[in-house]
Amino acid sequence: MRGKGVAMRIALTSIFAALYASLTIALAPISFYEIQVRISDSLLTLSILFGPPVIIGTSLGCFIANLIGPFGIIDALGGSIANLVATYIGWKLRKRRSFALVQMPITVSLIVSAYLHVLLNLPILIVFLYLLAGSVVSIDIMGLFLLRVIETRYSGHNMHDFKQ
Repeated sequence: MRGKGVAMRIALTSIFAALYASLTIALAPISFYEIQVRISDSLLTLSILFGPPVIIGTSLGCFIANLIGPFGIIDALGGSIANLVATYIGWKLRKRRSFALVQMPITVSLIVSAYLHVLLNLPILIVFLYLLAGSVVSIDIMGLFLLRVIETRYSGHNMHDFKQ
């Protein structure tokens, strides 16, 4: 039974990585630069439900998408770290959902604006505020909707099979 759990976690991690990378690349015009609404970031909220598969999957997916994107390795590393930190904190705060959800766009925006303002030669506060606005839309509005849909749809199922 343990092997089945490991296989499930690996499969979920792969699915989340592929979803994140695909959405980011397909929606590239709104996924990069200082003004962005990265739709793929709505997946970050699912770390509250699924834990490590989302934490690792969205970080890996971000690395792949950002490596292909306009800022290359700097954005690949920085964005991946932002997703890793935000989703890990979200997972750890899952019993205090409001805090988990509020910190995600702030964490992502702080980390990404720290390097993106240099790459774009723009004031850090402006970049942070633009990123935060887009992240609130993608994470706290769209992501919360996604989280609730999955919870409602699978409320009768054993979500424990997907966790940790």
